[in-house]
Amino acid sequence: MPRRGLASIVLVLTAAVGCQSLAARPTIAQSPAAGTAAPAPVQAPAQSPAQSPAQSPALAAARIVTTVTEEFELSPDRAMLSLAVETHAKTASAAGSENARIQTAVLDTLRKLGIASAQLRTLGFSLNPEYEYPRDGTRPRLVGYKAQNTIQVEVRTLSAVGSMIDAGLAKGATSVGSLRFFASSTEEAVRDALRRAVAKARVDADAIAEAAGGRIAGVVEITVLPAAGGRPVPELTAMAFARSAQAMDVATPVEGGSLRMSVSVEAKFSFAAR
Repeated sequence: MPRRGLASIVLVLTAAVGCQSLAARPTIAQSPAAGTAAPAPVQAPAQSPAQSPAQSPALAAARIVTTVTEEFELSPDRAMLSLAVETHAKTASAAGSENARIQTAVLDTLRKLGIASAQLRTLGFSLNPEYEYPRDGTRPRLVGYKAQNTIQVEVRTLSAVGSMIDAGLAKGATSVGSLRFFASSTEEAVRDALRRAVAKARVDADAIAEAAGGRIAGVVEITVLPAAGGRPVPELTAMAFARSAQAMDVATPVEGGSLRMSVSVEAKFSFAAR
C-alpha cells in the first residue's frame, strides 16, 4: 500500500525594514510520495524594504521658501506730460474752431522747440453742451459749448521740460498735468538688483536651515515677482505753472529727482537633515 503524503507547515519570516517588526507568512508544502522528488517549498514574495526615516516622503519634500525685495534708485533722463486746451463758445462750431486754432499753435511751438511728431500724441478730444441750472428748479437752459483737446508730450531732455510747459501756456494751453519721469535704460540696474536679491534669499534660507538643524540641499525654483515701477509724481496744475511763469517772470522750475524702483524674488530650496 503506497505511503500517504503528510502535510507540513513551513513558516517564512520577513523583516519589515524601517518598521522594526517581523511578519510570519505560512506556506504549505506536501511531503513527497514514494519515489518522487521533493518539491521546492512555496514561499511568499519578498517585500521591498520600506524607506528609512531619512528618506521618507515628508522629509524629502521639505522646502524652505524665502522672499526678498531689493530697492534701487535711478536718475531720470526723460519726462512725459500733458497739455490741454479748453475753449467755450455759444455754438459748438465756434468752440471747436477756437480750440483747434489754439492747440495747433501749441503744437507748432513745441515742434519749433525740437519736439518731433513721434513725441506728440493726442490723448483725447471732447465737445459738450453747457447748461445753466436755475435755482427755482425750472428746466435747464443751454448757454453754450465746451471743447477740450489734450495732448501728450514726451520730452527727452529734462532741462527742457520747464520751457516746454511755459511755451504751451504762452500759446493758450489751459491745463498741464500727468508729469512723470522715466529712465531710458534700466536693464543693467534691474539685473544687478536681481543678483543681490537672489544672494540675500540664499543667505536667509541658510540661516533658517541651520536653525532647523539641517542644511540647504539645492535650489528648487526661483521666481521674479511683479514689482512697481518708478515712484509716482504728483500732478501739477496749470494755475501753478501760470503763476510761476507770469508773476515771477521766470522759467517754470522742474526737478526730476530720482526714480525709486524695486525687484522681488521668491526662492524655494530643498531642505536636508545633517
